Amino acid sequence: MIGRRVLPEEQREWNERWGVPYGHLTQELSIRQRLEDPDPARFGPFAYQRNNHTRLFEYPWAYFTAETKPGMRVLDVGGGLGGLQFVLSSEGCEVVNVDPEAREVESWADKRGWTGFPSVGVPLTEQNHKRLNEAFGTSSRLVTQRIQEADLPAGSFDRAFCLSVIEHVGQQEAREMLQAIHTLLAPGGLCLLTIDLFLDVKPFGVLDKNVWGTNVDVYELVSDLGFEVVAGDPRELLGFPEFDLDRVVGLLPELLMGYFSALSQAVALRKPA
Repeated sequence: MIGRRVLPEEQREWNERWGVPYGHLTQELSIRQRLEDPDPARFGPFAYQRNNHTRLFEYPWAYFTAETKPGMRVLDVGGGLGGLQFVLSSEGCEVVNVDPEAREVESWADKRGWTGFPSVGVPLTEQNHKRLNEAFGTSSRLVTQRIQEADLPAGSFDRAFCLSVIEHVGQQEAREMLQAIHTLLAPGGLCLLTIDLFLDVKPFGVLDKNVWGTNVDVYELVSDLGFEVVAGDPRELLGFPEFDLDRVVGLLPELLMGYFSALSQAVALRKPA
C-alpha cells in the first residue's frame, strides 16, 4: 500500500504522543542544539534525525502492523538516530539497530552536501547514540556493520524494521539485505518495509535515479526469499503484476507526498512458522 494523507485516529494519536516526525518543542532549535540541551528527552525520540514528511505515515504504520510486545527481540535496519528504536526499547523490547553509517559518516554526509551545516542534523556516531539512550533511559544496541555482515545469531529476532532505507542502496544490495533479514528472523517473525516511490523516476518520470535513490522493483525484491506478504496492496507496490500506474496517479490527491516528490510504499513480510 501507499501512505495516505489522512491517517487512522490511533496513528494520529501515536504521532502526537511521540512527536512524529520532527519532535516536540523544536521550534528554531537545530538538531545539534537539541542533542546538547541539558534535557534532550523533552524534545522526544524523533527529534534527532532529519526526516521526510512521509514518516508521518511510515512510523505509525510499521509500529501498529508489527504488534510488538515486551520481551521481543527487534532489528532496526538502518535505524540511524531515528526514534522508533527508542520507543520500542522503552516499551520493553530488546532492540538492535544495524547501521553502517556510524563507520561511514564523513563520506556519507559529504556526498549529500551536508558537511558544514550543523543545523541540518547530527551524524550517527556511537557517542550520539549513547547520549540518546541515556536521555530516554533506553538500551538500543548499535551495530555498525551492514546487515549482511553483522555477527548476529540466525533465527533470533521476532521483528525487523527497514524504513526508507532500501531505495538508497540499489536493487541487488537491497535483495541481499532482505536475505539477511530472513535469516535473522525467527519462524513466524515479521519484516516491516517502507520504500520510497519517486515521482521523477521511471515509471512516473524520465530519470533512472535521482540524488536520493531509485524506484525499486518490490516484487523482484521480495520474491523467492521464503517470505509471505501479509500486509500491503499489490496494486500499489511497484513491480507486482497487479501494480496499476494509472490508479496510483489517480490517487495522488489522497496520497501523502514527501518533500522531494516521493510517496511511501509499505509491505509486511512474514517468515513462515
